[in-house]
Amino acid sequence: MKKKIFIIIFYLLIIMQILQEKSYSISLSKKKHNIHRLDNYSFIRNENDYLFKIRNIYVIGKTKYDSNFISKLSNLYSGNFINTSSNEINKIIEKLWKSNLFQNITIYKKHVLKNNIDIYFELEDLIEIDKIKTNGIIINEFPILRNIKYRNKISNNFIQNIKNEINEYFKNKGYHEISIKCKIITENGKNILFIDVNKGEKIGIKEILFEGNKEMSREQLLQFMKKIKNNFYIPIIDKSIYVFVEKNIEEDIKSIIDKYKSMGFIDVQVFLDSVWKESSGYYSIKIKIIEGDKYFIGNVKFIGNKNINTNTLKDIFFYKKGDVYDLINIKKKILDKINPSILYEYLNSGFLYVKIKPIERVINNKIYLEIQIEENNPVYIHNVKISGNSITKDHVIKRELTTHEGELFSTEKIKRSLFNLENLNLFNKVYPKIYITNERKNSVDIEWCIVEKNTNEIQFHGGFDGKNIKKFIGDFRINFNNFSLKNFFNWRDWKPIPQGENQKLVIFSQLGRDFSSYGFTFTEPWIGKINPASLTLYSRYSLKKIKNNDNSFFLYQKNDNDKIGGIKTLERKRSSIQIEKFVKFLDPYSKISFLIDYDISSYKKEILPDYHFQHIFSNISSLISFQRTSIKPNFIFPIKGSKTQFDIEFTPPYSIFINKNNDANKDKEIDWIEYSKLRINTLWYKNIIKNMVLKIGGEFGCLGTSKKNKLYPFQKFYMGEIPNNLKSEDINVIPLRGYSTEIKNSKDPIKNGGVIYDKIVLEIRYLINKIPNFNIWTTSFIEGGNISNSYRGFHPLSMNKSFGFGIRSFCYPIGFLGVDFIFPIDSVDKKPFKSKWKTKFIIGKDS
Repeated sequence: MKKKIFIIIFYLLIIMQILQEKSYSISLSKKKHNIHRLDNYSFIRNENDYLFKIRNIYVIGKTKYDSNFISKLSNLYSGNFINTSSNEINKIIEKLWKSNLFQNITIYKKHVLKNNIDIYFELEDLIEIDKIKTNGIIINEFPILRNIKYRNKISNNFIQNIKNEINEYFKNKGYHEISIKCKIITENGKNILFIDVNKGEKIGIKEILFEGNKEMSREQLLQFMKKIKNNFYIPIIDKSIYVFVEKNIEEDIKSIIDKYKSMGFIDVQVFLDSVWKESSGYYSIKIKIIEGDKYFIGNVKFIGNKNINTNTLKDIFFYKKGDVYDLINIKKKILDKINPSILYEYLNSGFLYVKIKPIERVINNKIYLEIQIEENNPVYIHNVKISGNSITKDHVIKRELTTHEGELFSTEKIKRSLFNLENLNLFNKVYPKIYITNERKNSVDIEWCIVEKNTNEIQFHGGFDGKNIKKFIGDFRINFNNFSLKNFFNWRDWKPIPQGENQKLVIFSQLGRDFSSYGFTFTEPWIGKINPASLTLYSRYSLKKIKNNDNSFFLYQKNDNDKIGGIKTLERKRSSIQIEKFVKFLDPYSKISFLIDYDISSYKKEILPDYHFQHIFSNISSLISFQRTSIKPNFIFPIKGSKTQFDIEFTPPYSIFINKNNDANKDKEIDWIEYSKLRINTLWYKNIIKNMVLKIGGEFGCLGTSKKNKLYPFQKFYMGEIPNNLKSEDINVIPLRGYSTEIKNSKDPIKNGGVIYDKIVLEIRYLINKIPNFNIWTTSFIEGGNISNSYRGFHPLSMNKSFGFGIRSFCYPIGFLGVDFIFPIDSVDKKPFKSKWKTKFIIGKDS
């Protein structure tokens, strides 16, 4: 018996020794990118928790990190004591995961003595990516790819997220047979993430069936299937006009439901009943409709309104007893916060805490509506703050605001203030923050947050005078669009120039071998406190040497014999003053301006040192202009709105009170120019689909004078592109791509300008890239224009036409850059084998 007991004790001692030498492990594998982990892991330990002393720390596996780095990361060092409970180990693993360095972590402990252990970290590092290569996709289309930077670490789960995003992107475009391959390859020691995508073909919808529709026909219902419709459907190429995208089908079904509810069928049910695949690979779908009963409006009551009378509310509500119960628009008439509604009227009157609850009571097929209103107290504006403006002065922003301290809160004033600030074109972003405090329940604070942008521009244009390369003409322009004349002599406010008053200063110059010109424009946008106006000053001086072969618009060769040699010069001085004012009683987009212009030009021919011939053209003209501009979001790439301008220009009737008689001095002639001019120009923008805009424009102008006077070439209209040798001339040019202003090779040659013209343009623009201060878009266009030197010979529909395409970009501070490829349809070229396509480069200013 004793022998058996001894044997049992001996074997127990051996087992305990084996268990003491056995290693225990904790492991955790990262299954998702970055911070996701498994919460359940195995930890083998004795029944009682012990504190173990760490003898050594070892790091093994696919990792570049050593034990010293892991010790610092986990705050675990040799000589430390560690409790092997799950909480302690979990905290260590948490620290490793938060480092975002590993995709797999396994921790082992090995007993070496009674209470001493070695810790083993088996790690697998996340892979660092040096570059991304793709086939079949563009990186910028996917945010998950755009956000990957150089040497970022990615896991297998992150790669799966990339596949999911690409798959979802193409599914939403109608591609359901997508093949995506992602792998990491090594080239020249660099890790490259290679993504190969084959999106396959779009899966179309062969047939759309409707069941249960009585009030609307199938053709009417198909008009609401807009989301699944292929916007670029080409009958020969595309087999189906509809594309199968489940999310879009759901949105179109919602449109059908809204239409039924607007017709009084408030209980309507519309759902996708069945989907099946045809032998062609396309789908067919059936949409089931349960229309229900049609409802009409019974009586409408307003309860609780004290500050706004019932008649006013009825006028806003619009609907009356017996009308169809249009559920969609009735809700808008009651609760719309943006457009005119009962709620909007209360918010605009200062009742920020108003509560409006419509109660419906149904009797047979009539709905009796009771609109309960709890007005509460009106809210006043306590404080108005401005933040974010480091350049623009506070008073420049405040004078555009219609939200003033002490006044009633109004949503209309918020909208008007926002419009005024955006119309300054000084900010990238403007938005209000409204603060409500418990201390002042009946008042709010408004903070206008400003994000400023660079508004200064440097523009440079260049060209050659005809075919002579030596005659280079440079056009230099500096635009300061937030200038401050007040701080011009205050050197502390030069950052790097005096800015912040919203004044506009433009300094320009043209220089060439035989030509020089200088000038400036200064605009003060705010004169007067109540209903202010803007003041613009303009001045320009130019001097040009004229040679016998020059085709100057100002050459007037009466009494001038080219056979007699001499130095010819053309000197021109021009100044103007303009006052501009918004016509707010019409709408916030309209303004009217009045301009007075003084222009004197002197053609001088010096025959001998003491003898010259001089002809002076003098002119004082007035211009009245009406403009309406509602384009949004900006002038660079408008997506909606319109721009209209109506100009009337005229001079005093000099022929009545000035008797022209130059016989007394045959070497000097003075002409006072007399004329009247009318111009109408309009542009209209419409967003067709996302990033695609339709632009339609038209223009008309005419010019006249009295019978006693004649019109000089420089007064007339010129249509086409200006030759470089004439860009220095201040003439009326109506751009027409593909044709020269002289129109020598068109079907209706006009060399010396016209007195009447018209023009139309149709253009489609597509925005490729939009980032702050840099936009890129493509354009395709067709336009036509006609100009005539007589009213009788003018045929408005007989136009010189052209079409083409191009690309544009806009970046600060340069402005517009681009190129157009133009085909003039009505051009008559004497060289039959020469291509009629023309190229036009745009620098600084859009065409």
